[in-house]
Amino acid sequence: MVKEMLLSQIRNEFLRLSNGHKENGFTLLEILIVICVMTVLLSFSFFTIKSFSELMQKRAFISQIQSDLYYAHSYALSRRETVTVRFSILSNQYEAISGHSREIIVQRKIPKPIKLENSNVPSFIITPEGNVSNFGTVFFRLNDKRLKLTFFIGRGRFLVQE
Repeated sequence: MVKEMLLSQIRNEFLRLSNGHKENGFTLLEILIVICVMTVLLSFSFFTIKSFSELMQKRAFISQIQSDLYYAHSYALSRRETVTVRFSILSNQYEAISGHSREIIVQRKIPKPIKLENSNVPSFIITPEGNVSNFGTVFFRLNDKRLKLTFFIGRGRFLVQE
């Protein structure tokens, strides 16, 4: 009897605390709806992540080649010697070499998704005064997008266009 009274009091207290609200969990239909919505959202995010990755690779490459060309230019000016910059289509890379010591100043492989295309400037020389020996354009391709690196006559100026 005492046992039943205690159980009854515990049950009444539990019902009072839970406010009479009974929780059963989720139904199978609710779980399937959530899984379908999550699948649709994740499938859209996959395509945006892929294009975002390509965008970041392109930006990183542009930033890297600009800083390498500026470095080669400042190297030629500060050391008062020529620097040869060469683009190699076969090995998909570019390099800058010191004129006197033949030391490799910069040598970079171009990232795999970016390909070096034919250009009218396979190589050029940066003079000790900072001028470029010849001018022209180098083309790069990232999937269906084309990058254009143009060298101008004068003090080693260049421009990267998308």
